[in-house]
Amino acid sequence: MPGLVGIVTTQNKDINVKELSSKMCQAIRHEKWYKTDTYVNKTVGLGRVHLGIFNPEPQPIFNEDKTSCIMMEGEIYDYQDVKEDLVSKGHKFSVDNDPEFILHLYEEYGKDFVHKLNGSFTLVIWNENSHELLIINDRYGLRPLYYTEHNGNLLFGSEVKAILQDITFKRIVDDSSVADFFSFGYILGNKTFFKGIELLPHAAILTYNAGQLSIEQYWDFNFNEEYEDHSEKYYVENLSKLILQAVERQMKGKHKIGVALSGGFDSRTIVASIDKKHYPIHTFTFGKPNCDDAKFAQKVADRLGTNHHFFEFKPDDLASYAEKVVYITDGLLNCIHAHRTMQTSGEMREFIDIALGGFFGDSTQGHFLIDDFTNIEDNFQLFERLSNKVPIDLRNLFDDNYFSLIEKNLSCSKNHILQIGANVDIKLPHNRLMYYNFKERERRFMVMGHISVRNSLEFRAPFSDYDLINFILEIPPQFKIDKHLYKKTILTMFPNLIDIPYQGRPLIISPFQIEKRHLISKMFKKFLKILKIKFFADTANFADYDDWMRENKKLREYILNILLDERTLARPYFNPKCINEILDLHMSGKKNYSELIGRLLTFELWHRQFLD
Repeated sequence: MPGLVGIVTTQNKDINVKELSSKMCQAIRHEKWYKTDTYVNKTVGLGRVHLGIFNPEPQPIFNEDKTSCIMMEGEIYDYQDVKEDLVSKGHKFSVDNDPEFILHLYEEYGKDFVHKLNGSFTLVIWNENSHELLIINDRYGLRPLYYTEHNGNLLFGSEVKAILQDITFKRIVDDSSVADFFSFGYILGNKTFFKGIELLPHAAILTYNAGQLSIEQYWDFNFNEEYEDHSEKYYVENLSKLILQAVERQMKGKHKIGVALSGGFDSRTIVASIDKKHYPIHTFTFGKPNCDDAKFAQKVADRLGTNHHFFEFKPDDLASYAEKVVYITDGLLNCIHAHRTMQTSGEMREFIDIALGGFFGDSTQGHFLIDDFTNIEDNFQLFERLSNKVPIDLRNLFDDNYFSLIEKNLSCSKNHILQIGANVDIKLPHNRLMYYNFKERERRFMVMGHISVRNSLEFRAPFSDYDLINFILEIPPQFKIDKHLYKKTILTMFPNLIDIPYQGRPLIISPFQIEKRHLISKMFKKFLKILKIKFFADTANFADYDDWMRENKKLREYILNILLDERTLARPYFNPKCINEILDLHMSGKKNYSELIGRLLTFELWHRQFLD
């Protein structure tokens, strides 16, 4: 993913700042057509690699007396009123883009300027007089940035591999991250696979001055559980207004904008909310032919009159893209979960510059059912509901010696989960569920998918609009059971979409009916499996990695050649006998282990690219 890189040195006189910062830029410049901006002096080197879509003007941007400069990746929404206030106070704009606006805000308000922003961004401000560096990101950490202190230097980059350009940095595997990845499918907290390299927390202000690093959090999700007694109509009217406002804000600019349109609820809401003055727009759906996403998205596109495109997923494409996915995401995303973005974002680029997506929709609008109110005993059960758990005992998966090493780390992971929100006064279990989702799954798992999209396109998430999120946090949880208020709002706004199902079921259905349908479907599939009958093709999911790994010759051979390779089996992490059993059980159809196989494949490819 294009982004920012940098180095600030205070003690190491032997380091070549210009040379290292150039290498860091090259490390995240994955395509020849990417643009690069740099700033270098004796002690600081900053770089920006970008697609030339958001704020395409050269950076850094300087203030009037050249004492401060800014580099920024991302964008800010709807700030004309604040800008006019700055002009009235004597600030002059010459470039007239987002980073220049922020730099003037910084001059006027200091670090507090961040409270006046609404957007998706990571930015760096360098003060030449004080030799102070600030790194600031948006509320949710939508654009990851990693950092380390090493040999008296601060190194940072939007990808871990930028930091690794310092050849003196020792690449030591963080065993607790390995434990996390194979327990949950992603790494918890701010860790990476390397000891000493961390992810910048969300809503963070990192300050580095004279070798001293500090991080403060300027915002957090605030669940005020003393809810006001408003009617359902009140919430429907305000949610409607804020959804439309959020989408309109993110239609700004003269860019070519489209929507990744699945068969789900969130993306169709975005398409329907786009003002017709922006039409015609392109919509894109990906998956197996005749899958639910393809069928329902086509109906939405026909109803709303978009230029619709369908891209077929081909199982053997995963074998072609896996290594690139792992490299771009620094191994932090199971490669099977980036299949659609890597395969299709390049094709979408032929039609659009920016893709809108439904990210944050499920998390904010309520994806829990009745039992989420009553059947949760502790915080760990809450988090387990959001995790892709491994269907085998990790004690068997790992080598005995390595398991004894990480066993303590597994306990630490559970303690980390239990501590999330310990300093936040959240009593209601469904609010804790949302909070954990925001802090961990969205930031460490879902955002990683956007990184692979941004290899070709810019990505916007209207449901992350600050005003919209602020209001959603004020909605009493009982309105969110099975997205009740969300559905009511959309049915009120767009009655022409009522008859189009989502996720294979009608829009209006009770939680009891959902559980009943799910149980019947589960029992029917189990019955067919007992009889060894493949009665019908699974059309619900956009991909079928379980069968693809078995039946597609190219993909099957690719997986077996890597995971059964002597180099893989000789590593100190896993029990070779268990890996053979996992592959045998999966390939024979006795078990479905595609998620676990994806993690094993991802970790081995990461090892080859970043350690071997």
